[in-house]
Amino acid sequence: MRLPVWKRKSMSTQAIAQQGQERVEDTTRHETFLHLIGQYEAALRRLAAGYVARDADREDLFQEIAVGLWRAIPSYRGEASERTWLYRVAHNIAISSSARLYRREKRERAMPEAFDHISARLDSEQELLRNEKRRALVEAIRSLPALDRQIVLLHLEDLSYAEIEQISGLSQSAVATRLSRVRERLKEEMQAREMGRQ
Repeated sequence: MRLPVWKRKSMSTQAIAQQGQERVEDTTRHETFLHLIGQYEAALRRLAAGYVARDADREDLFQEIAVGLWRAIPSYRGEASERTWLYRVAHNIAISSSARLYRREKRERAMPEAFDHISARLDSEQELLRNEKRRALVEAIRSLPALDRQIVLLHLEDLSYAEIEQISGLSQSAVATRLSRVRERLKEEMQAREMGRQ
């Protein structure tokens, strides 16, 4: 019986082939990442705004989400749609990041930031009122518990109940029920703010 002969050349050829495969995978990952960011950047920025109030924190959260997507691309198995998978990754990062930020701010007892300055070009009273209502609604959404906030933000991004089910883990009927309750809660809160202003 002859033993196989170790060949240095075949080992180096195998290493070169493996490096070539890794380069192909990196190129594919890079192209996938650029595609995802190109297609969903606006939605991811809106998602970040739904979780944190300050501009700098929103930008930090967007960057965290982008890094998280980069890291998660190799684990995407195609079991859910690309959009559903992306939102699942993004919301998980946003939830943990906003919780970290909340704990940090609580420790530091930071002074709340002043409201965003309204552009001087807004001269109509209706425009001012609409912006104020929008800001109040965003603040109300940010104050929701994490799961309710996630469901509302996904709904606002026009995801179906089935897609929200895949992201949140709740059944479609539970999503519909929660969404109905959250809408009612937000409506009551907005009415209370209206009454408080008058």
